[in-house]
Amino acid sequence: MYTTLRGLFAAQAVAQYLTALPDLNSTIMDLLYPERPTHPFPLLGAEELLAVLNEVPMVMRGGRSVSTGSGSVGVTFFEPLPVKPSREITGQDLNNLRMLMGNRASMNNWAQNTVDQLRRICRKTTEGVAATALTGTLSWPVKLDGGGWETYEVKFGDPLTAVAAKLLDADGANLSDLYGLCSKIRTTIQNAGVGGGSVGFLAGESVFAKALTIAENIRTTAKHNIRVELIDGAVVIGNFEIRECAETYRNPRTGDLVKKIPDHKILGYAKDTPGKVFYCALDDVDGNLQAMPFLSRVDKLPEGVGVKVIGQTKPMPVRSPKTICWADAVTEA
Repeated sequence: MYTTLRGLFAAQAVAQYLTALPDLNSTIMDLLYPERPTHPFPLLGAEELLAVLNEVPMVMRGGRSVSTGSGSVGVTFFEPLPVKPSREITGQDLNNLRMLMGNRASMNNWAQNTVDQLRRICRKTTEGVAATALTGTLSWPVKLDGGGWETYEVKFGDPLTAVAAKLLDADGANLSDLYGLCSKIRTTIQNAGVGGGSVGFLAGESVFAKALTIAENIRTTAKHNIRVELIDGAVVIGNFEIRECAETYRNPRTGDLVKKIPDHKILGYAKDTPGKVFYCALDDVDGNLQAMPFLSRVDKLPEGVGVKVIGQTKPMPVRSPKTICWADAVTEA
């Protein structure tokens, strides 16, 4: 039975399950960290990912090249930590599963459902970690084997900020104030030198409600020379598309729900300089220490009381803080 289970959750079998399962959607990962490369090493170097790109002068023919860095800052490395949810299967459950042993399709379906549960937990965790990284500091609880807790932190640097000329909930705030704030966010990103040719916007719940009211009032009561539309749940002002993000993630240590985008804030991000979620090499011998987005394994529980199916991933969301700009858009509650 144990050998059969190991085969059901081997890398090749899991790859087939994942192919058959639907893709998972995650707002922050999909919009701000759309690239998902694997990385074969245990450390990641941050400098080349966080570099600031600026214009340089030309040089005379045969002249020396122009340095794009001071050379005084060394490469910063950080070490990703794994996410390892598990599901215990008792001896009673295993006895019940023996009735399916002659039906390979049923066994595969059971294993696929188990993998699906574990990969969803891994994705929700990665989404939460990616949301914390938008502050410039990735921060996530770490559960110690002895039962205690620590906090894993990676500091990428302070993200950009913009100050609204007038908050959107102030008296007399109108379409011009909303457009002006979006324009200021775009300019701030462009001036940082890492992107900004195309900028996306995520608004907290209160900000989006106010933006929606402003846009709807303009659409229904006045003529205007600027594009104002409501498309697929987004407010479109000129070339700026503002989407609501009222989603939360749960802090696994405290159980508290945390808003991915605070209600009173709006986030602008350079769409032409996407972030990445690196999937780093897993510390798993059965997986040949390889880098992959998801791996599962089966281990026996002590005293033969059952087995444990373990899901594994080692994600590291990385995005230059110079491609992200925050602004307070309404009064904080």
